Amino acid sequence: MSEVIVVATFTTRPGRGDSVAAGLQAAVAPTHNEDGCLLYALHRGIDDPETLVFVERWASTEALAAHAAQPWVLGLSALAGDLVGPPRVETFRAVPAGDPDKGVV
Repeated sequence: MSEVIVVATFTTRPGRGDSVAAGLQAAVAPTHNEDGCLLYALHRGIDDPETLVFVERWASTEALAAHAAQPWVLGLSALAGDLVGPPRVETFRAVPAGDPDKGVV
């Protein structure tokens, strides 16, 4: 399995969650049209609405690398002033278990 799972966490400065969410949402539609994008979903913390998380699934590391070079992704750097620090981006490989429809993102 060459698929790659990405969890990207953005922590905003107090009161900046709405503006950061809007900026991140702008990247969703064009990303869904990228080759190799299997899942690209934005989530916002229930207990901490200043935390936003992308959960992503890519067909390969090459598809993920191509995504990182897209102008709508590079444009997210404009949000840096609204963030506490740089986003935390972690990559994973699935470890399937149990029901195949429920055991993998």
